[in-house]
Amino acid sequence: MQKVTGKALRDGIQYETLRELILDVRERYAGKDAFIFRKKPEQAEIHKTYDDFGNDVEFIGLALAEIGVSGEHLSVVGENSYEWMVSYAAIVGGGSVGVPLDRLLPETEVINLLKRGKVRAIFYHPKHHEMMLSVSTHKEDPDFRVQYYICMDKEMITGKWPKNKKFLSFSDLLEKGKKRKAEGDRRFLDAPIDPDEMKIILFTSGTTSMSKGVMLSHKNICKNVYYIATTLLVETGERAFSILPLHHTFENTCDFFLLSRGCVICFSDGLRYLVKNFQEWHIEVVIAVPLLFESVHAKIMAGIEESGKGTLISIMIPITRFLRKIGVDIRRKIFKDIIKKLGGHLRMVVIGGAGIDKKYIRDFNDFGLDFLMGYGLTETAPVISVTTQDCNVYGSVGLPVTDVSVGIDTESTKPGAIGEILSKSDCIMLGYYENPEATAEVMTGDGWFRTGDMGYLDKKGCLFITGRVKSMIVLTNGKKAFPEEIESLINVIPGVREAFVWGDETEKESVAICAKILIDRPEIGKHLPVPDKLPGDNNIQTYFRERIREINHQMPSYKAVRYFVFSEGEMVKTTTLKVRRKQELAAVHAILEKAGVTMKTAHGQNLDTL
Repeated sequence: MQKVTGKALRDGIQYETLRELILDVRERYAGKDAFIFRKKPEQAEIHKTYDDFGNDVEFIGLALAEIGVSGEHLSVVGENSYEWMVSYAAIVGGGSVGVPLDRLLPETEVINLLKRGKVRAIFYHPKHHEMMLSVSTHKEDPDFRVQYYICMDKEMITGKWPKNKKFLSFSDLLEKGKKRKAEGDRRFLDAPIDPDEMKIILFTSGTTSMSKGVMLSHKNICKNVYYIATTLLVETGERAFSILPLHHTFENTCDFFLLSRGCVICFSDGLRYLVKNFQEWHIEVVIAVPLLFESVHAKIMAGIEESGKGTLISIMIPITRFLRKIGVDIRRKIFKDIIKKLGGHLRMVVIGGAGIDKKYIRDFNDFGLDFLMGYGLTETAPVISVTTQDCNVYGSVGLPVTDVSVGIDTESTKPGAIGEILSKSDCIMLGYYENPEATAEVMTGDGWFRTGDMGYLDKKGCLFITGRVKSMIVLTNGKKAFPEEIESLINVIPGVREAFVWGDETEKESVAICAKILIDRPEIGKHLPVPDKLPGDNNIQTYFRERIREINHQMPSYKAVRYFVFSEGEMVKTTTLKVRRKQELAAVHAILEKAGVTMKTAHGQNLDTL
């Protein structure tokens, strides 16, 4: 096995528990802003200080003790909000077991996960009120244990508030907790927390029968916060944008990291308001998924083309690159107009959740941003590695963060040898909840976690991801291809919104590499020999046949894309915008079957019109 272990690049504070972190930042950053948000996009912004946050967490924690559910399994579901963060912090900070749920789950899956997670009370966003009213009537299963439904913002409920005593409001709990605090109640502060015990259950994406409950401890999260803090440079008072769903470990752990550094977390008003929020809140740090900044990149490049400054920028980029090599960085001055489009203050973006083509990384860095790639999984709490300002090898996910070891399961000793990626650290999960068989499948006898991802290490020890073990296409000649690698090449074709690649069995019992391409029809029109504002399907077919042929010439013949179809629809995705490969492939096959065609006969056609 090849392996490398990360080293600290700067100082950081090690916390034993998340409660210790919350109480420490309440004192250290006192009157400084911790959160900025709005209840609704058209309303005035609200500022909450570190005092407010720490106190509200303690108040809710005391109220949970008062109603008798402290120490139990408690859940949170809903939109990103200040109340979500307070609720979750109060749950785990008070010694209870936190069970955050995906806000997009249908009611049946919410019920099943509440049951599987042995949840006694659930905090919910007002948008989930009707669902919770329905869930509360669930009496068929004696194992369903939910006793209380706590609305995060009762004022946003338009109908009558239920008389059912199971329904409580966040504001009422705050008042209850304030009274207990004034009376000297220390149940929140003194609640026992063993840093090594399971205190978080995170259900992975998938149907409830298939999803696994990842068990994490305070130690897992606090160590990861420390590892990130000693790797990335973030200053006290910097404003960070919260876009990814809070139930996802990447966003959740990174928000605790940002709080540990005294940053201001700004909750997005929604995707429609991103540019407005960037500008008005002077956002400096963003943690996001690739799709968001691929879209931003497309708009920036379109703006450059329309302004007629493309030639000037292409001349200035090599000059600024050279100056950086001798210690002179004037990127943000030269490309200030581009930076202004991102609010004028953005300096660092960390991408996670999926890969992104290195052309985007190169371009954003050329414009003056620190555009970084991170890698991790829920099971690793989550960050394993990240590129940094000091070591940003385009195309890689960087060196392991502090004290995290990465291994490549290969017998070769040469850099670049591909194998399954393994990781070992204090961040590795305790196992899958009530599923020892699944735990045994991913854990080695000596403590290494099998990620299910394939990759390699370069000479510097930087990690490169080549694809998932499960999505790997095994061809009849024994050769292997990774869909993610081919998708990254298709995604850079002008007019491609997204690509999905898979291996399809043919009539001759061989495997053909196929692709579904989501298109931007007007954008494709700009790149045709004779520009066309809205090109027809025949022109689009010709356009992609030529582009796919060019891509195939860049790869070994066995990786060539044999058949493709295009569409203007959307793909089946998780809330972090990852394509659900199994479901997406099933959807494609269903369309082909209904039309009575195969990928061979549908080659080059519009999937939406078959």
